[in-house]
Amino acid sequence: MRGFWIRCCFFLCFPLWLWAQDGVQVKRERVFTGSGLYGFMNGGAEQFLEYGVSRLTARDVVYKGEDYTIEIYEMPTAEDAFGIYSLHVFKCQRADTLGCIDCLSPYQLQAVVGDKYVSVVFPSGSSTARDAVDELIRLYLPMDGKENPRIPEILGVSSPYSGSVKYLRGPISVSGASMSLAKMLEDCPFRGVWFVADKTTDSYRALIYLKDKDAVKRLEEKIPASSCIRRGEDFLYIKGMEEDAPEEDHGDFGF
Repeated sequence: MRGFWIRCCFFLCFPLWLWAQDGVQVKRERVFTGSGLYGFMNGGAEQFLEYGVSRLTARDVVYKGEDYTIEIYEMPTAEDAFGIYSLHVFKCQRADTLGCIDCLSPYQLQAVVGDKYVSVVFPSGSSTARDAVDELIRLYLPMDGKENPRIPEILGVSSPYSGSVKYLRGPISVSGASMSLAKMLEDCPFRGVWFVADKTTDSYRALIYLKDKDAVKRLEEKIPASSCIRRGEDFLYIKGMEEDAPEEDHGDFGF
């Protein structure tokens, strides 16, 4: 009988032991898959689904006396994780310094860890919360950069990549980055687009991987020869000018 009560005490105390080990108190955890994202997001789920998100784990936690919301999106590839990340990073106070691709803003840390896109929001925006957020994310994911996405060398960009290059997977993300490019690609099936914008001149460079040779030929016929930087069997690397559009203000959060 005594052994029974000892075992009961052990299992009752086990969660508290885990809490003491890493210092994280989990207030709520939710998991969403596929179209279940619509139940979590008020709009925006289509964009994540375009990149093929398979699972979202959202946790509300307390760490070192501060509230955080951790969202881990599991994507098909590291490039897809970078793609959805690249659409959500703005006004980085610090970029690509944790050993991976990451962006710290006043109320949020975002990162790409292999095939995962991670968002950690700290609503207080306090220096205490900001100082502890690096420790917190490392409790959940390795930030060693070993599985970073491969940024094509042809783009001629170097780290920090955050805020300087985007990866676009489909029509929704392309139209959000460039309406002129979206119109150009309307009847040209593509697999992905690496996009580098120059806001000072309203110009851009786009490395477009197309689905077949017919799509390559069709797109090539649409653009002046002077706009083609390089051509391959399955890609076109082009330059273009953006149409005038009102500038968006995303505030201190990356969404």
